[in-house]
Amino acid sequence: MVADRLLIEAVHELAVTALPLDRLSVAAAKGAELAAEADALIDHFVAEARRGGCSWTEIGERLGVTKQAVRERFGDRVEIAGRERFMPRLRRCVSAAGELAQRHGAGQVGTVHLLLALAANEGVASSALDHLGVTPLKLETALGSQLGEGPAAPDRPPESPELGEALRAASALAFERGYDYVGTEHVLFVLATETGAHTRRTLEHLGVDVAAVKRELECFVTLERPKRRRGRRRTECRCSFCGTAAPARLVQGPGVWICHGCAQIALDITKDDA
Repeated sequence: MVADRLLIEAVHELAVTALPLDRLSVAAAKGAELAAEADALIDHFVAEARRGGCSWTEIGERLGVTKQAVRERFGDRVEIAGRERFMPRLRRCVSAAGELAQRHGAGQVGTVHLLLALAANEGVASSALDHLGVTPLKLETALGSQLGEGPAAPDRPPESPELGEALRAASALAFERGYDYVGTEHVLFVLATETGAHTRRTLEHLGVDVAAVKRELECFVTLERPKRRRGRRRTECRCSFCGTAAPARLVQGPGVWICHGCAQIALDITKDDA
C-alpha cells in the first residue's frame, strides 16, 4: 500500500543509523504516535455522536463492541473533554445531573438537572442556594415534569445544547474574572442570571431574584478587591482573599481573615492536589 511505503520511508529517514534495531525503535515510536492520533480521531466522532443524541448502545454496535466496553473506553475522555479546569465538585455535579436525567427518563441532560445536582451536592453553589432558602426538595418539586416523565432510561442521555452552552459560559466567566479553575459558583451564576433560561425562571418562581443570587455569589465570581476610601476609617473586617465584608462568617488567622466561601475553595483545591 502507498501509505505503508510512505511510513517505511519515514522510518528510514528518522532512524539514526541503518541498523535494523534502530529502525525498529523508530517504527515502534511512530506506531504509538499513529495509534494516539487514531484514538483522538475516534474520540472526536464518539463525542459528536453523543452530542447528536446517540446512546452508548448504538455507538457500541457501530464499533463492534458492547455498551459497557465502549463506555468504559470512551466515557471519561468524551464527557470531560474540554473541561480540564472543572473543579472535582463541579465534575461530580455534572455526573450527578446525568444520573438524574437517566433516572427520570429524560431525553437529554438539561440545565434543570444540573441546577438540582448543584443544590444536592456540597459546594459553594449548594451553600449559596441554601442561604437563599432553596433546598433540593423545594427545587425538585418546583421543577416537576421538567426533570422527565418517563421510566428510567437504560443509558445516560446525552447533554442538551443548552447545558453545553451554560458550561461554556461558566468557563468563559471564570476566565474573564481571572480564575484558573471553574467551580460550582460560576455555573450557578450563569444558570441564575441567563435571561430566558428555565433555571432562572424556576428560581424566580421560588421567590429568588437575580439580584439576590448576584449578591450571594459576588465574592466568588470576582477577584477585584474593594477600594478603601481616603479619609474614612475602616471599621469592618474583610476577607483577606476576596475582600467581602461579612463579620459573622469570617475566621481570623495571624493577621488575616478568611470567609466561608474562600475556605471552601481552598479546601477543594487542596483535595484536588491530594
